[in-house]
Amino acid sequence: MTRVELITVGDELLSGLVLNSNVGRVADALASVGLGLSIVCDVSDDLDEIVAAALAAAERADVVLFSGGLGPTSDDLTRDALAAAAGVELDFDPVVAENLKARYAEWGIPMPEQVLRQAEVPRGAELLPNPRGSAPGLSMQLRGARVLALPGVPGELQAMLAGSVVPMLAELAPGPALVTTMLRSALVGESAVAESVAEIQARAEKDGVRFAFLPNLGDVRIRLTGPPEAVAATEAEVADKLGAQIYSRDGRTMDEVVHGLLRERAATVAVAESLTGGMVGSALTDMAGSSATFLGGVIVYATGAKAELGVDAALLAERGPVDAEIAGQLAERVRERFGASYGLACTGVAGPEPVGDYPPGTVFLGLAGPDGVRTLRRDLPPRRDFVRALAVLAALDLLRRELLGLPVDS
Repeated sequence: MTRVELITVGDELLSGLVLNSNVGRVADALASVGLGLSIVCDVSDDLDEIVAAALAAAERADVVLFSGGLGPTSDDLTRDALAAAAGVELDFDPVVAENLKARYAEWGIPMPEQVLRQAEVPRGAELLPNPRGSAPGLSMQLRGARVLALPGVPGELQAMLAGSVVPMLAELAPGPALVTTMLRSALVGESAVAESVAEIQARAEKDGVRFAFLPNLGDVRIRLTGPPEAVAATEAEVADKLGAQIYSRDGRTMDEVVHGLLRERAATVAVAESLTGGMVGSALTDMAGSSATFLGGVIVYATGAKAELGVDAALLAERGPVDAEIAGQLAERVRERFGASYGLACTGVAGPEPVGDYPPGTVFLGLAGPDGVRTLRRDLPPRRDFVRALAVLAALDLLRRELLGLPVDS
């Protein structure tokens, strides 16, 4: 079996200043061709430490991946370390240098001389194209192992994994070609999702399908890897079992799904937000092209701001700002204000103190559309950051279900 190790380079990773998210990116890319990581090692920006890590990994592994340390500054030492480990010199590559100069000329800014460090290549190494950045990757042999050095910038790493590394490593994967698919489930915990599909998983594993449950706050990704026909059948079973909880079968995020549904229907949305303070609007405008579906929003944080939008002042005085009918009126008024197909609103208690009779975690959502007004109460974990983030996901999920004609509470 092919053994793959990953070495990530950078003081910032060891100090905790930067979350090492590249491990997940590499693992996902390897899984798509049926490979996995055996060891992950974080190394500081120290030449001797990187050399030692490279030599140790090359003794154990068939493939050693590096992430980071290919930039132009003095602490970018991966290329120097690989040359030292292999006992070779660094050669200056004039083609890389010209590409760097052309890149800066295109940007219209002077090129610092130290940028040319990225044109230094360990003798005998092959260059890997970097479509998203200036530093090329490296491919070389070290003590019988294939070493692939990639930039640490996530976007550059991702592009190079897809463009160069995965096709190269696919040839090393055992057995027939495997496929990977990703389903996403909203507002259900990882354990509950896993328990719901446990019988499906047990059957599918006999057909060579591997499950991975990848949780984030309110969002559980279910990754399936295996033979194409078995994965397709398992994906359909999982989607049927979880029903409306599954919002994506192609890895798209909730905001991407909602944006796509609105575009398909030539529909638009406007938002009125209280406890989320603009986070729903931010999610709906994260992706390019969102201006086709998102018209605008208002932050009605204070009770008076809700009245200014047109919510019934007497109702506000009677029930307070946290109420299902208030959420419904907010959705109606913001829809009218912007002339949108849908108005989406949220109000609630982020905490730490209760509001009236409602404890932290109580959230009311409102959705106004061509078919009238719908409201929904969600009782979320009573931690301020959780409440706000989950309220955003819940609001987008409410709109998704409305657009697809799905039940709200299933």
